Amino acid sequence: MDFSFKINIHNPYILLFGVLILLAGCYPDIDYTSKGYTEKIIVEGKIESGKYPQVYLSLNVPLSESVDSTTIRDKVIRHAKVTVSDGNVEEILTSKWDVERFPPYVYFGTEIKGQTGKTYYLKVEYGEEYRGEHAIKSQTTIPLDFQIDSVYIEPASVDSLRTLSVAINIDKDRKNAYRIYTRKSKDKRYIETPIVFNSDLSLDGLQKFTLSPLPNKNDSSFTEGKYFAVGDAVDIKVIAIDSTTTRFFKDLTMFSIIAGNISINEIKPLSSNITEPGFGIWYGCAVQTKRIIIQ
Repeated sequence: MDFSFKINIHNPYILLFGVLILLAGCYPDIDYTSKGYTEKIIVEGKIESGKYPQVYLSLNVPLSESVDSTTIRDKVIRHAKVTVSDGNVEEILTSKWDVERFPPYVYFGTEIKGQTGKTYYLKVEYGEEYRGEHAIKSQTTIPLDFQIDSVYIEPASVDSLRTLSVAINIDKDRKNAYRIYTRKSKDKRYIETPIVFNSDLSLDGLQKFTLSPLPNKNDSSFTEGKYFAVGDAVDIKVIAIDSTTTRFFKDLTMFSIIAGNISINEIKPLSSNITEPGFGIWYGCAVQTKRIIIQ
């Protein structure tokens, strides 16, 4: 059985800034409660093996304010001091506008590259209030390396299309889950299969996962849906995440599925690994990639 969890995030550019999203009303059968507005710094940060760290920062939006792209953009934090350390080297990240994302502002590194098995420390200082002992902090360890064992190309209901599956040899003791992305030659970006594979951390040995990317209308491959065209070159990207990150994405997904239309505020149940008054996730990823031609 494939123990996996679906990610229900429809706008790929909003991503984890949906973590502080909450229904204006309450559902009686879940314990998601909205209390008075408390300012929090929302953190979405990651460091991949072989890549430099990236961090996105924003303030949460009070329930009293309307929630739209303009409101969230106005809450983007552009003047923080963001520091990443591997325990030996410490780097203050540079920042710039990033039109490929939303919110469109990123803090990025140029010195420290992620390595599997290593721990990385994050510190965010902002204004006079969030400095020194009140700085927002987190740490994460990039999972140990793994391999993509096999890729399976199988017929679909249309002769010119195929389905795609990936097999990974899972070591249950490592307690890792997996997220899988594909990029077709006609597309500009990696598109995720919206599932956290092995989210229960219970699978062991060789496991096969079927890919179902969800392109949006702006992607050139939109008409292909979750399938892959014969003759196309496809880049596959598999990332391993640890148990802390897995819990966060599971909580985020469950809230997203239940909530539907949502507005941003403080949410109690999500498994943030960011110190108060921050909220969100700082996570490491072990990454493997493979390019194939669809036949």
